Amino acid sequence: MSKIFIIVLFLFTNFLCFSQKVEINHLSRNINTQEAEFNFIQKDNNTAYYSSSTLEQAKYQTLIFKSVKKNGFWSKGRYEPLGKSYSYSNINFPVNDSNIYFSVINKTGNSKIALKRHDSPSYEILNDNINLENYTNTQPHKTTFNNIDVLYFVSDRKGGFGGLDIWFCIIDKFGNFGQAINAGGQINSKHNEITPFYNVWTGELYFSSDRNNKQSGIDIYKSSGSLNLWKYSEKVEELCSEKDELYLSFYNELSGSFSSNRSTSMSSCEEICCNDIFSFKYPYFKDTSTKFIDSFNKYLPLTLYFHNDEPNPRSLKTFTEIDYRECYISYYLLKKNYLEINNRIEIEQFFEQTLKENYNKLNYTLNNLLRSLENGNKIEIHIRGFASPLHEKDYNINLSLRRIASVINLINNYENGSLKKHLKNGRLKIIKLPFGENKSDKNVSDNPTDRKNSVYSKEAMLERKIEIVKILEIN
Repeated sequence: MSKIFIIVLFLFTNFLCFSQKVEINHLSRNINTQEAEFNFIQKDNNTAYYSSSTLEQAKYQTLIFKSVKKNGFWSKGRYEPLGKSYSYSNINFPVNDSNIYFSVINKTGNSKIALKRHDSPSYEILNDNINLENYTNTQPHKTTFNNIDVLYFVSDRKGGFGGLDIWFCIIDKFGNFGQAINAGGQINSKHNEITPFYNVWTGELYFSSDRNNKQSGIDIYKSSGSLNLWKYSEKVEELCSEKDELYLSFYNELSGSFSSNRSTSMSSCEEICCNDIFSFKYPYFKDTSTKFIDSFNKYLPLTLYFHNDEPNPRSLKTFTEIDYRECYISYYLLKKNYLEINNRIEIEQFFEQTLKENYNKLNYTLNNLLRSLENGNKIEIHIRGFASPLHEKDYNINLSLRRIASVINLINNYENGSLKKHLKNGRLKIIKLPFGENKSDKNVSDNPTDRKNSVYSKEAMLERKIEIVKILEIN
């Protein structure tokens, strides 16, 4: 593979074989062509995006394409316009984030990282912390670690270990991008480190590097840790060949894709020069499932909040047809009312941080839960329901059950009923634990005439909730 073309891939930018550990498949000609295809990102079960690079008037131009799975096969990619630039590549769809990240490249090869917000027709170039002038800035990958939003990316800026390095920055609660920090010497070397992907199921950063100095250059590596605290990087032998492997991504804890110019790649010349996309799938093992479930429980309890006496106020029913998404939206829309009655910074923070962030965590959890179930796991979820002490105890028990039911309704409705079938066949079980006011803070007002404290205080708001307290694998 031409070293010039490798650099182009750095900027713009992977037959069937079996081993004891992993199954690898070459994607069809609907996706792979005689040009270079890479950065295959599966957004959901039936939608994926990838980059394809062609030589146009002695310049490589890369565009992003969208493919839809039909009858088990990926359809021919359709060009996805993102704005006015010569080239686009390296698209990233963060989990529970409606925004997308990608690289934009002009005709001179200058690469910058862009963000396209879900409600905007155009993209924006990220600030100078990310897009340092006169340096390469490319391959964004946003993820979350310990409730911290992190953007990994690739740059050859000063302060690194040499060549292209992997860097990251912290994104604060307001969406501001912090200073770029080098991922450190356990990840980076004097050679080129590229295409970062953080595996949330195992807590490992996957990347590619040409550090071994072989003629063709690039292998996949991984390291356990976070931010700039990593263990020694190891080569992912089962995915590597004598050729190049890069752009690894996981769609779930067992499967994903990468790019390679190994011998089954299609090329317009005799020498294999161009990357194709390959899928991979690890076999299911008990310890893999256990590690996955353990990763869930690190972030529990997951707490979801409700407005006073919701859902179905003034009812003695123990069930509801409302799902939690409706409860969340209607609650968030009451923010102005709460601040008019109790104008405190902690109330503002509750709506913008606690309420919103926990709802996003719920979607993230359900997404991973669905993937785990589809990989053969049987899961049991324990949900506790609570109420503030404003009503009678029996009423609050029923209210707690309605709150649990609203979350179960959301689970049933998730991704057009994708989880519902697992509830019906018993692979997913939910244990209800209604506590009512029995566990509420005794200092919370139960005076119905004192609405400021019994309904609109931070203390009362924290009592109206359900908690997902445990996620277990069952036999």
